[in-house]
Amino acid sequence: MPRPTVPTPVRCRARRGFTLVELIVGGVVIAVIGGAIVSALSNMVKTKNKSVARQQAFARADAAGARIASDVAAAVRSSDLAGCRFQVLDGGAGPVQRDGLLVLMRSLKPVRGREDMPEGGEYEAQYRVDGSGQSAGLWRRVDPGFDRAHDAGGVATLLAPGVVSFSVQAYDGTAWFDSWESDSDGIPHAIRVEIRAQSDDGTADAVVRRVAAVDRVPTPPDSTESAATTESTDSGGGTGSPGGGS
Repeated sequence: MPRPTVPTPVRCRARRGFTLVELIVGGVVIAVIGGAIVSALSNMVKTKNKSVARQQAFARADAAGARIASDVAAAVRSSDLAGCRFQVLDGGAGPVQRDGLLVLMRSLKPVRGREDMPEGGEYEAQYRVDGSGQSAGLWRRVDPGFDRAHDAGGVATLLAPGVVSFSVQAYDGTAWFDSWESDSDGIPHAIRVEIRAQSDDGTADAVVRRVAAVDRVPTPPDSTESAATTESTDSGGGTGSPGGGS
């Protein structure tokens, strides 16, 4: 009888662990990858915050410019300068402008909204940069018009926080002027404003420029001058009446 075959035991090889060099290289690779991920996330957050700050600064300056343009468009215009008012105050030269603007305009929205204090349709709208801290910015003061003091009284509200520069110029149809007074200079043809606002964290700023035209009605020609011009033209023989002539 043949002997049964006895299986030969197989020796298991012992598993070899990582060497110190492999561990160091692996740690360095993981550190590099982790640093790259952290840097990318940090740049993404910074870009987002900067974009939000720019949007905030632009929104503030743009809202202020739109409000001023609306008030200038609704300005009272009259041949009697006592019934209208445009005043531009020059705040001085430099990168930071602190000009002032006063307009007598029409509005259907009352200032106080109280029944015991009737208001008309004409209001003073004054703009200037003032305040400090959280109250710093472009302020808008509104007061019923035709009172004793055009530059005082009424209700003042913070129109746009973070405004650091406010420049105003008036146009007479030929040139721009840093100061204007309608009592002596008449009604301007347009008002130009430049507003620079900053975000809350001060990391971004935006500049908005607007030109608000003042609608004007062309004055009719003087009848005396028109008659003199016609007479001078006829005497020169340039344009005679049909059928006439010597």
